[in-house]
Amino acid sequence: MKAQWKYVEKDGNPKEPGVYWVTLIYPAWVNNQCNGKYYAEVCSRYFADLDKNPELKGWIMDNEPETGMAWTEECGSVKGERVYAWMPMETIEIADLPAGVEKI
Repeated sequence: MKAQWKYVEKDGNPKEPGVYWVTLIYPAWVNNQCNGKYYAEVCSRYFADLDKNPELKGWIMDNEPETGMAWTEECGSVKGERVYAWMPMETIEIADLPAGVEKI
């Protein structure tokens, strides 16, 4: 079965910490001002258990809780980004490799 997007507003957040595919929505910034436009992109983000990993509190996204479970930013994240939708990262197999190349 193919993974389906889960929408935070409708379906809530994941139950377990981990790395997930996410659809991020974030404001456009011009001269340090939000210009009213918003952008979306697909990337990955970590959903953290801050009670078990309090060192990640400095990485939480804007408007996320400071305890319990929260989405985290990455270096280079855009101010005001939020997770709109998420899906599990499925295990994938490595591509067919050329002769003489070994998988590690």
